[in-house]
Amino acid sequence: MNEPLPPRATSLATDELYYILNRLSRSMNRAADDIAWRHGITLAEFNVLLVLAEGVPLSSAQLARRAFVTPQSSHQVVSTLVSRSLIETVDHPTDGRVKLARLTDAGWEVLDGARAELRVMQARAVADLTAADGERLPVVLEALAETLQGGWFGDAEAAEAAASRRPLRGTLARTPDIRPLPTADRKKPT
Repeated sequence: MNEPLPPRATSLATDELYYILNRLSRSMNRAADDIAWRHGITLAEFNVLLVLAEGVPLSSAQLARRAFVTPQSSHQVVSTLVSRSLIETVDHPTDGRVKLARLTDAGWEVLDGARAELRVMQARAVADLTAADGERLPVVLEALAETLQGGWFGDAEAAEAAASRRPLRGTLARTPDIRPLPTADRKKPT
């Protein structure tokens, strides 16, 4: 006999912070992808350029972690950006096996145009917030990201368990300490 299931408490997906942030992330990524396309770059390339605009030359491995791509994708993105003269590579000061990427003047030009559009989109996204909420939003989101970094809430045991479930990755993706170096001085199909 099939007995009816007991009633369950229901809630809206939009009651969940995870769902709201995922929706926001997807919307922002779609908008940023459109912006990148208008400037002849991919979203992954845009992310790499944004990270390099911090002014610190980074290795492909560091860029993979910071720009949210796999190490293989990072290598491909770096190669493409180098071939288009949007970034250049320089030798690491202490490790001859490592090349570090940094923006070129052409890379800065592309990024400046794309970033201007990105900032217009971001301003539109927060236009209905009070000035105080608009200023506080990045602080709150960054605090959430720091708290959830890796999803382990600072729990070393949980972090180790998560790492063990990722045998192909081997270690947790953490951005290493970055030390600034002295500086010297594919179009998408239409």
